[in-house]
Amino acid sequence: MEVFTFEKSFLERLKEAEAVLKWEGAVMPASQVRSEWKSYVELQIEPAGWQAIWKIPRVICEDLKLRYPTIVYGYVEQVIFEELKAVFVVTAVQDNDVHLPESNEVSLVELWPTVEQENSALNVDTTADCIDRLRFFYTNVWMPWDKDYDDDRDWVQQHLQARIQLVCDLSKNRLPRPLAVHMRTLLTEASYIQQRLDFLELDLSDAESDDEAVELNDNAAEPARKQSKTGNANGSLNVSSLPVTDLMCLHLRMAIIRSEFEILENPEMRRAYSELQSNSLKRLRNSSGRTKQSEDLLVERAPISHVVTVPGKLQQQLDLLKLAQSLVEPEAQVQLANTLQDVLSICQSHDHILLSPGEHTIKFLEHLNDNGSLSGLIQPEAILAPGPDLFKLPVVSSSDEDSTLLVIDGDYSLSQLVLDCRHVRRGILLRNGTLTMRGCRLLGDGNSSTQEGIVCMPGANVELKSCLIENFAVGISMRSRSSAELGSVQLKNCKTGLELLEKTVSLNLQGSKCSFDGCKLGILADGLPLGKERTEKTIILKQFSELQRYNEDNLLGNCSFNNCSRNVRVFNESEQLLAQRSHQRLLEEELGGENKENIQMV
Repeated sequence: MEVFTFEKSFLERLKEAEAVLKWEGAVMPASQVRSEWKSYVELQIEPAGWQAIWKIPRVICEDLKLRYPTIVYGYVEQVIFEELKAVFVVTAVQDNDVHLPESNEVSLVELWPTVEQENSALNVDTTADCIDRLRFFYTNVWMPWDKDYDDDRDWVQQHLQARIQLVCDLSKNRLPRPLAVHMRTLLTEASYIQQRLDFLELDLSDAESDDEAVELNDNAAEPARKQSKTGNANGSLNVSSLPVTDLMCLHLRMAIIRSEFEILENPEMRRAYSELQSNSLKRLRNSSGRTKQSEDLLVERAPISHVVTVPGKLQQQLDLLKLAQSLVEPEAQVQLANTLQDVLSICQSHDHILLSPGEHTIKFLEHLNDNGSLSGLIQPEAILAPGPDLFKLPVVSSSDEDSTLLVIDGDYSLSQLVLDCRHVRRGILLRNGTLTMRGCRLLGDGNSSTQEGIVCMPGANVELKSCLIENFAVGISMRSRSSAELGSVQLKNCKTGLELLEKTVSLNLQGSKCSFDGCKLGILADGLPLGKERTEKTIILKQFSELQRYNEDNLLGNCSFNNCSRNVRVFNESEQLLAQRSHQRLLEEELGGENKENIQMV
């Protein structure tokens, strides 16, 4: 089945949002903004009976230990206009391992009406367009903190035009690249924090209601329990073990994001911020020995090898320089640097970065591309040695809880490194080009059901040799038309080692030396044609060679499975909930706002 999609520009959607907020009153406070949308939705959306896809939010997937995104099919029993929500009844799931209550209270913006409807008399195209407008407004114009805005202040006067200008500037790439990506990162984080806060606060309210019920029924054999708005198969879905202090930390982080974003929302302040960044970058480049003439001829200068070291004894530094000497061409230019963050701010295409053992924290806001490389100054066998001391290895980690550690948009190489992804949702996002990794180790947190090691977007290519990927929800995720060559790669203790999300994915397991060890599921293959005689939704296979029979042209090589709960699971193409085009859109929507620009390193 297909969901409704609308090919409208940002400007069209902004004009539509502005039209909804035309109000006759003297001022329009933030509370009135929501009321205007409620009134608009009441006129546009069918009140009940229409079929839709529910894209389960990340916070619920994390709580239920589901892969993200997870989609389910059902119908809307009732629209709750006052809260911009709906009572959604689940009638079909893609994965039979997903267990949800039959009825759930969900936000309207999480629903995607389907083109096919059981009741053809319903005006579902208007319903879908209205939800798309609502989703656009609450994703791009409305901020999570706006609901706390004072009612005696005019929200439209204060924010609407500034937000519209900001959305236009971001969509047309008018802002400096680091600033644009930084603002998108703030928005993504704020949206997630708000979802988490809503989720946890509902837990607390349910817990308080439960306590009251226990007090009222303390003489009964079985105390009464309050059913939460969204439950699971065993009771409440909103059962969180996070303490109240974590709730306070989320509120504090939201306040910090709000204060920074409200400054950057002002066009004049954005200009000032960009000038400060530019001046800081110039000082950094000047301190690295660049002249004005070299600044004017950036594209013509020879590649530089940047050597980044952490503080250490003199002999240790000398030993590292000797190792670097063996890796750098004799005639190459070499620059010594204090931090990896500084180097990433000034390096250009074809530059090579060499890292000493130790932790290198980054908050990098652009893409890595243009045939550069990032390598550790250590012997290759040390990275994959059992029980390594991370402090003795070159480790790249995030200085903040960013959504992605590294974003790559072009040809790039990584070697002899540990990528510590325990505090990010995603290790590497490969948007385009070819990523080559040799002797690398990716570490996940081992607890999240949504954390991904490497994500290959459509058309991207990844080549891994002698690498270890461990403790992720998904070790490697391959999207349509992407390709992977894996040689001597170990995927260890992942919920899903490798997922192939479309039949056009090309996979070559070279030399039969790849292994899946201790994974709940070794390989997930989605959307393969199993033949007319196979009507089941999924099948379980024991060997990679069995999987090859269903896609011989794109699946090559072999691998071993050790102590995996399931080795290979295949989802039948003919039993998919969504048509491929709609499925791809929902998959890519999550990544669409992160680091959108196709950037060149300059």
